[in-house]
Amino acid sequence: MGRDAGGMGDARPAKRGGMLALAGLSAALVAAWMTAFELARVLEYQPHASLWFPPVAVTVAALMVLGWRGVPAIAISSVLATLVGFERGVGTALDAAVAQYAVIFAVQQLGVWGGLAWVLRRASRHGPPATSLPRAVTFFILGGAFASLLSACIGSAGLLATGAIDVPTMIEQAIPWAIGDYAGLLALGPLAIAGVLRLADWLRVAPEPGVPRMSEMIAPAGSASAYAAKLSLLLGFTLAVMLAAAALPQQPAVVFALFVVVVVQLWIVHTHGTLHTLAAIAAFSLLIAIATPLLGLGTQALALQFAMISLAANSYFGLAVPGLYADNTRLRRALVRDPVTGALSRAGFLEQVRNDLRLAAPRNHAAALIIADMDNLKAINDELGHAAGDAALRAFVGRCRRCLQPGQLIGRLGGDEFALYLPHTTSKTAQALVEKLRQALAHPREGDELPFPLSASFGIADCAPDDLDLDRLLERADAEMYADKRQRRASTPGRA
Repeated sequence: MGRDAGGMGDARPAKRGGMLALAGLSAALVAAWMTAFELARVLEYQPHASLWFPPVAVTVAALMVLGWRGVPAIAISSVLATLVGFERGVGTALDAAVAQYAVIFAVQQLGVWGGLAWVLRRASRHGPPATSLPRAVTFFILGGAFASLLSACIGSAGLLATGAIDVPTMIEQAIPWAIGDYAGLLALGPLAIAGVLRLADWLRVAPEPGVPRMSEMIAPAGSASAYAAKLSLLLGFTLAVMLAAAALPQQPAVVFALFVVVVVQLWIVHTHGTLHTLAAIAAFSLLIAIATPLLGLGTQALALQFAMISLAANSYFGLAVPGLYADNTRLRRALVRDPVTGALSRAGFLEQVRNDLRLAAPRNHAAALIIADMDNLKAINDELGHAAGDAALRAFVGRCRRCLQPGQLIGRLGGDEFALYLPHTTSKTAQALVEKLRQALAHPREGDELPFPLSASFGIADCAPDDLDLDRLLERADAEMYADKRQRRASTPGRA
């Protein structure tokens, strides 16, 4: 009883410390959310709508990393933002209508963006980050667009219900509202997730499962100086285009030159890490948001936000490409490589040999095919276990490979049967190789996984220029192998 009480007493400080850490993280999230809310004013479209609304990035990050534990911070932020927005926009202090909209806005933030966070966590759980990233990117871009539109509809309807706006205003601001949410999400969402995750780790607050970490992503190793040069080029060109658009207001198409920076951004994506890419997107978005009102480009704000959305979306799909490459490489290796021995699989071996024979036919190149049947695999499995049998198979392939030249192939046809393909090889050379293989199998080297000798029966088939049918070659080599097996059994009385 005393020990139990002592154990409970020890647990209470730890629990209290965890609650304090979560409270600290929640306070930091509220501060970040309200800071982002103030930043949104630089592209305010109407008193209750902005063409660049980064608070949604904080909402998604908080709910993705913390799950339901992030609800209090987002709810408090939503209420505070409602009070500040109404006081600043229409001079209305807290009353029943403002309180009603505060509830609607909090529900909108938690429901819409919490739903997107849940979907993203689910999408990131299947497989390693390198291979689950393409799925998560697709959900992020398409799901984010749907969530932004839904958020605009709910928010505008809430303002209409509380009498803050009329129907024409609601219709007029719905699309800019959606664009602002989407721009804020794409510009800062992944970077905010990384930041909240880092802060949670520092405070020892356990994140929800399924949150991808930047350290687990595939990251090309570009130098810091090269990254600085590319980022300077991206931001410098962006500012130059915006200055040109401000100097030529009668030529609104000038801003479309901004889409050229997508090429520079993709250069960054494919030569630097994920975090560098996210920082470049955020810097590009922040520059557009700040420079637009300073240069008097309010009429071009929508086009500029479309450029930002295009750059961000292309960047995220660009980040997913290495994951697709890794996944395709893994699948390709699983198809053409035997998982136990590392030799070519039956399908991989036959495909490569057929391709080589088609190329060799017009040139009358000689080639040879060898079938090798390993001895005593069943006895090894029965006496020492299947792990020892797998080790024997790997040792067999390893010793054979030491005898092969570049371009010569070894594949596992199945069980204890292997095939070797020798391009530009005569039957005499193939026979000499078989003797070399017998010696290599019988004499393990120091450091071999299997310390005892191995042996096999071999059969050779010449690949004559007028007979390059692979199936017939396999049959002939197989027949020769069985003849070798019978001869070896006859010469070794008592052999099983």
